[in-house]
Amino acid sequence: MDLLAIYGAAYDAAFQSRCKVAMWLAAQDIAAEAEDTPDHATRVEWAKRVLQDAVTIKPHVLAMQVLRNPQIAAAGAGAPDADIQFQVNAAIDSIIAIG
Repeated sequence: MDLLAIYGAAYDAAFQSRCKVAMWLAAQDIAAEAEDTPDHATRVEWAKRVLQDAVTIKPHVLAMQVLRNPQIAAAGAGAPDADIQFQVNAAIDSIIAIG
């Protein structure tokens, strides 16, 4: 997929929604993680904001974090949900840092 197509996928409303659901599922997992997890307090605070729909990360920025994965970038909006969830989980530290 070329850069313009990746940009288009990042602004695709359905793709953004799928990324947001994956982020929400990740937040649910973080909210239930062990207290001895590194950076637990920061992660749980972020998870609470996600679950309250109070995050500051913009939908297209979240989508770009997901599109960092070359397989997802190649598939664009047609990427499987499992791949999107995998990438959100893999990029969770960056996503938390962004907001």
